[in-house]
Amino acid sequence: MTAHNNNMLDSSITNKEIKNKGFLLLDAMFKEHGWHIVRNEMNWLCYSKMGYETDLFDIKIDKTSIHVSIPIKNSPFQYHTTFKDYFQASEYVEARFFDFIHELKKID
Repeated sequence: MTAHNNNMLDSSITNKEIKNKGFLLLDAMFKEHGWHIVRNEMNWLCYSKMGYETDLFDIKIDKTSIHVSIPIKNSPFQYHTTFKDYFQASEYVEARFFDFIHELKKID
């Protein structure tokens, strides 16, 4: 019988190619900073990081809007906002991501 560590990520998850190519640059940014994709669908992307599993960057796409949810620093809550296009949503997520990891570096 072998033990399985649930905290270890399978490389097939962390190296998985993003399905929604509209967020390809965001995907590269998250991966470059050690975050991984935990939801990889055409209409739903979600990123997390080992040790910060409750801090999620969530992007959901419907027919008319792109819904973005970002973690609030030092809080169990998420902030949610909506955009009409990929460019605005991507720019927002990128800016908030760098704000967030900058705060994490101050805490660590």
